[in-house]
Formats: sequence, C-alpha cells, structure tokens
Amino acid sequence: MYMKITKSKTVNDFEEEDEVNYREQPSGPVYSHNPYHSTKFPLLVLDVRREHCEPYNEGFRVLHWHDEVQFVYIKKGAVHFKIWEEECDLSAGSCMFLNSGVLHRITEKEDCHYHSFLIPPKMLGFFSESAMEEKQVERIIKNPAVMYLALSPGNNGAEKALKKLKELDVLYFEKKEDDFREYELSLSIAALWLETVHILMEKDHLPHIRKKDHDRICALLAFVHENYQNPLSLEDIAAAGNVSKTECLRCFRKYTGYSPYQYLLRYRLQAGEALLKSSDKTVTDIACQLQFPSPSAFIASFRRFYGMTPAAYRKRQVSEKL
Repeated sequence: MYMKITKSKTVNDFEEEDEVNYREQPSGPVYSHNPYHSTKFPLLVLDVRREHCEPYNEGFRVLHWHDEVQFVYIKKGAVHFKIWEEECDLSAGSCMFLNSGVLHRITEKEDCHYHSFLIPPKMLGFFSESAMEEKQVERIIKNPAVMYLALSPGNNGAEKALKKLKELDVLYFEKKEDDFREYELSLSIAALWLETVHILMEKDHLPHIRKKDHDRICALLAFVHENYQNPLSLEDIAAAGNVSKTECLRCFRKYTGYSPYQYLLRYRLQAGEALLKSSDKTVTDIACQLQFPSPSAFIASFRRFYGMTPAAYRKRQVSEKL
C-alpha cells in the first residue's frame, strides 16, 4: 500500500507567442463532468478495456480532475497513473483511490481492463451537514494533503478495503434491476468509504501540509474555471494565486504542461464543445460568450483541436443520436 499525501494584455494577446509550443503539446487538462450529477442517484461508473471507455468521458486518457472521489479497480493488466507530478503503476487486483480535485491522468501500460467508480461526496455523508459529512468526508476531501491512496493485495490494511471494492464491483455489474438496487449500492459504497477512511485517518497518514505549489495551482485553475467567460489577463490569473506573472507561468507549465493562455483556450473550447451538444446557440453566440475575438477565431481553434468545424461537429452529434 502506498499513499501520497502530499489596461494590460488579455490572455488572448499571448496567442502568437504560445502557438508554436502549443501545437507540439497533447490535449491540456480538462474538468471531467459527471452526467449524473443532478440525478437522484449520481454515481458514475466507467468500464474501460482495450483503450475504450464506456460510457465515454472527457477525462479519459487525458490530464483532468473532477469533484468526485474515485476508486479505480484494476481487473486485468497494468495501469499507469500520473497524479500531479507523481507517477506510479498498479496491476490487476489493485485499486487507486483519488481524492476530489486532484489533477491526474490514467493510461493503460499494457492490455488491461479496469472499472472507475466516481462518487460525489454528497453520497458519502448520508445527508447534508451530518456528523459523518463533517468527521469522515470533509476532513478527507477538503484536506489538500490527501491526494491518493494505492491499495494492493497482501499489504497490511488494504485487504478489507479491497474486499469491499470487489463486493461493490460485483453488485454494480450484476445489473440486477429491482427496487432495492440503489439502496444496496449506497450501502456498499458506504462500507468501502469507511474502510478507506480508516486507512487515511491513521495517525501518521494524514498530514495537513501540501507543497505550496499545489495550493497555488489549485487557486489559479479555480480562478480560470470560474471566470473563463470573462476577459482575463495574465495579471488577473496571477493575482488569484497571489503570485507574480513569472511564477504563474512556471506553475502552469509545471503542472499542466501549458501556459495560462494555452490552458484557458483549451478550457474555453471544451465549454464550446459542450454548448454545441447541449444548446441551440449559434457559433457566433458561442464565440462571443467564450470571449473569442471573432467567430472565425473560434472556428479556427476548434478545427485545430477537434479536426472539424463547430458546425460539422454539431451535425455529427445530431446524426449519432438518430
């Protein structure tokens, strides 16, 4: 078992100086959405095998983060994890716990099969403002020192949690449809969480300090996520983390591989993709909403990322639903 606790230019004006490096980079980190977040049972489970994810999720195989805690249960082969600047591999029978808000990427090291259980924190505390939410949920998910926990067979303390995970996995993929399915899944999730909390809360496993860089990049990313529909300057973003422009650039490049402009552009394009799929807004309206200097600039950037124009992308989405 291993656990790591651990009037100025707008950003758009930096496009030319970043363009060459940007084309050489893979897709930037994204916020991974839970399509069931607002439903009566918001558990999201991903079944991944042979480089195929069902249901598809925008965080698949790219650097991303999400609000849910995540349990990755490896059924076959080996999986490679990049968590912030840390990297490790886990093999069949093991599990990786990833805390809420942690930047990570999961890729197949060899032919593999794994299940990802993404659990909204609200499912773990039973009800809002409960004693369990305060003592066993928020103490974990709001502790920036807790990033991940790797659980492997044979390691002391891991077996009970792995047993509960296997029980949850069997229960979920039985796909038994009855009036008690959600209740049974909820109890199984609670049992898994309880065993995980026991491990995380052992005296020496819960420090309260994360590297200063991590706190900074969290603040910088959160500011971009909340303000991407507004004009943003490099100074604005740096101020959100109480750092200089130079330090802001360093943090972004270290943890995301991108400059602030590149990251913001990718995030706006992701938002544009979602609007094309979920709304009837015109391409011009979307470009304006996302602070692109013109519709043509939005179209050119979208084509570079997605290999087609926004109109063609929307048309394809419509045809796939028929």
